[in-house]
Amino acid sequence: MVEKDILKKIVFLKDLPDYILEKVGAIAQLEIFDEEHILFRQNQEQTLLYMLVSGKVFLNSRSAQGKSFTLDQVSAGRAFGVSALFGESSSTFTAVCARTSKIITISGEQMRRLFEQDYEIGHILMLKVVDIFRSRMKMHTHQFLHSLARHPEII
Repeated sequence: MVEKDILKKIVFLKDLPDYILEKVGAIAQLEIFDEEHILFRQNQEQTLLYMLVSGKVFLNSRSAQGKSFTLDQVSAGRAFGVSALFGESSSTFTAVCARTSKIITISGEQMRRLFEQDYEIGHILMLKVVDIFRSRMKMHTHQFLHSLARHPEII
C-alpha cells in the first residue's frame, strides 16, 4: 500500500481526488531499486506500471544493428511502463535505474480490474494515459525531425 501523500508527488496522479488515490494506493507498492537495476527489458511483456518518486531511470533501446541508445531520462514525478494498463503488451525499451531509485509499482492487471469495478476511475486515468502518450509522441517527433535535420542522408 502507498499513502496518498506519496502518490500526489506523481504528475500522473497529483490532481486526482482522494478517493481515487486511496483506491490506487491500496494496490500499489513502494520499492527501492539499486543503481543499474534493470526494471524490465526491451521486448519483455510489460506487466507493471512504474512511477518514479526519487532517483533517475534511463529508457534505453537497441537498434536492429545492435547499437544501444537512451530514448529518455525519467525524472522524479513521472510515470512509465503505462502500456501495462493495456494487457499483453511488450516493452519498446529497457528501463535501467541510473541511480538508486524509489519507485511505485502497480500491477497492470490489478489496475484493469479497478477500471472494471469503477468505470469513472478507469475513464479518468485512461485520459491521463492519453496525455502521457500525446506528450511522448510530440517529444519523439521533435527528436526524429531534429535527427533528420542533422542527417539528411537518412531520407
